[in-house]
Amino acid sequence: AIFESTDPVRSATVNSGDDDGEGSGGVLVRDFPRESTVVVVDPPRKGCSEEFLEQLYEFAPQRVVYMSCDPATQARDAKGLVGNGYEIVSSQPFDLFPQTRHIESLVVFEKKRGDGE
Repeated sequence: AIFESTDPVRSATVNSGDDDGEGSGGVLVRDFPRESTVVVVDPPRKGCSEEFLEQLYEFAPQRVVYMSCDPATQARDAKGLVGNGYEIVSSQPFDLFPQTRHIESLVVFEKKRGDGE
């Protein structure tokens, strides 16, 4: 998994007993096969941080499933994903809070064929 916060990584490393002193737990993001990896993103209302998005673009998973409680920040982040070789294959809003202005939005991105392959 890719974590923005180092706390879950540190916790998993300590609990696994596989601490190499760097906090990686011996498993690095590059150990996962990009062509068959899906990254699920459910950021806070402010959307993804630039640091996280840069890591995501570098890792370049085949699919990104992005759930958001703020379609405006999701659209901002989607622009970056599309600009980095992804296409939107599905989009579905969910009205989980009837009679309010709040919705959840799920967008699935796929890496375009020929990009990085």
